[in-house]
Amino acid sequence: MPSSIVVNSNQLIKKFDYKGIITAKDSETACDIIKSIIDSGNYFTNSPPYQTKENIFARPESVWLKFRISFLFSVFLYLGKEVKVSNLMAWSYMTNLETVEDPNKYWHNHWHPQNPDAKMMSGVFYLHIPNDVKDRDTCGTEIAPLGVDQPGHYFVSPTDFNWTVWPSQIWHRPGIVQSMQNRFVLAADVEYI
Repeated sequence: MPSSIVVNSNQLIKKFDYKGIITAKDSETACDIIKSIIDSGNYFTNSPPYQTKENIFARPESVWLKFRISFLFSVFLYLGKEVKVSNLMAWSYMTNLETVEDPNKYWHNHWHPQNPDAKMMSGVFYLHIPNDVKDRDTCGTEIAPLGVDQPGHYFVSPTDFNWTVWPSQIWHRPGIVQSMQNRFVLAADVEYI
């Protein structure tokens, strides 16, 4: 059962505003590119539909430079220092009510058991939230800070033109899908030294 608690940010989940740098046109361009990737069939079929397969940050379109640099800057601000990056990856989800499956199977974190000492940060950028959602606060991301089976879950409300960033080992899942229109989310991970 989803939580009814909603936060904007807290000590664990932080937001960084780029509305002076990333424009509505940038988000629209990113959504168009993501839609074309999905239309070409380049998405995973064993995860929430539709998750792109390729590293979007490695694509040639200039729009990704703003998203890549702003994500890295957000991580540096979160950590309070610049760090050396050893791996950087981004992908996207395109979801709507037709793609919804059992939300309990969407819980995940980005911790790698084969490399338990890795230092990693994750983030999401809400490229497009449908304008007909009934409860915008719950369509962002749900966080389980103590683990999926523990109390204390909460929703992080989506904020336009913001990166929402947290440590990669934190359990989370997409918020509640509420529209037949597509919701586009850019997600990213960075491993650092």
